[in-house]
Amino acid sequence: MFVYLHIIWFAVWIIFRVENYPFGLLTMIVSLEAIFLSTFVMISQNRADAKRQVIADQQWKTVQEEDQQNRQLLDLSNQILELTKAVHAYALTAASNSPSGGAAETDGRS
Repeated sequence: MFVYLHIIWFAVWIIFRVENYPFGLLTMIVSLEAIFLSTFVMISQNRADAKRQVIADQQWKTVQEEDQQNRQLLDLSNQILELTKAVHAYALTAASNSPSGGAAETDGRS
């Protein structure tokens, strides 16, 4: 819509000869408009960058929290492994110290 409005405006300006050929006033108006538009574009980009930075900060925080959770899970896994080894060692020790020498006891029933 913006472009079409300007095409019509420039055409009317030139066709109805608001001013003579070098179009100094039109050139000045268009230049001033370009300055304002470029300023608005830069402001918009800065706002978009700020939003992207907030999202990136939140993602980084999430990554750090996940890393800490992974470390906790690894610690728990290592503790479970150590306990499993201890239980296994205890079971082997108990089996070798049993009166039947580690064989399964039977109660004499067939």
